[in-house]
Amino acid sequence: MPASLSRRRLLGLSAGLGVGALTGCSVGGGLPGIGNGGEGDFPARERATCVPRNSLTSHRTLAGAPLVYEVNQRRSTFWFDDGFFGQLEGWAGTLGDTLGGTVDRWATYGSWTNGGSACDSWHNSGRAFDLASLRLENGTEISCRYDQWRSDGAAAVALARRRYWTLAAGLHLRFAYVLTYLYNDAHANHIHVDNGRSGTDLSQLRTRSAVQVQAIQAITTYRWDSPVELNGQWNSATRRASRQVLDQLGIPGDLTDPDTWHAFLTASAVLDQP
Repeated sequence: MPASLSRRRLLGLSAGLGVGALTGCSVGGGLPGIGNGGEGDFPARERATCVPRNSLTSHRTLAGAPLVYEVNQRRSTFWFDDGFFGQLEGWAGTLGDTLGGTVDRWATYGSWTNGGSACDSWHNSGRAFDLASLRLENGTEISCRYDQWRSDGAAAVALARRRYWTLAAGLHLRFAYVLTYLYNDAHANHIHVDNGRSGTDLSQLRTRSAVQVQAIQAITTYRWDSPVELNGQWNSATRRASRQVLDQLGIPGDLTDPDTWHAFLTASAVLDQP
């Protein structure tokens, strides 16, 4: 099992990843068009709507690193809601501390899309982002392309999965709605993130959220070597596994407490260094 983070280190990271780095946006948050994912415990909020591209701001970089379209591997321009992009920048700005290096390349499937007649996804509002991979200046890559690395050898899969869920933990801290390969096959090649649920706030755990509970189960299993079935159910096995990890980290409380939830995700977002 990985060594525990020191309490001083954890507190320092918590401060760096906290609400101070969040920026404002127009708060929305109904059910994304891709389904509710067992999210019945979230309060009802406005639904996503279509906005014209010219109402958004174009970006070719995120936190100073180029945005590359995953399909053709070319640097490209993407359009974002200003508040949502500010939240992404706040998250990306912490990665030097948590991942041990500066990001020098982002590969993505995009942000804003034309919703046509549906207009039911936060992509249509410029408030969603699909991340395929990132690369650090030291050459380390964290790939969200589960569709590619899931068929690699056991050791390579274990490393890729560990890095994947380390990255996902940091996103789950910032955003309540983070869709991974556990959600469905459509997300096997990227992690989707939007602020439709959490708005400008850090996320809070809703135990009826299959998305969040699966994240807990995967993080305890692959990041902290405390295996539990990845079934999205807030059951006794999941509570027991998460309690073991919290004890290991020296974090008091239960994950349903916001401070404990944030501390758990903050610690889980730190990449193991070789």
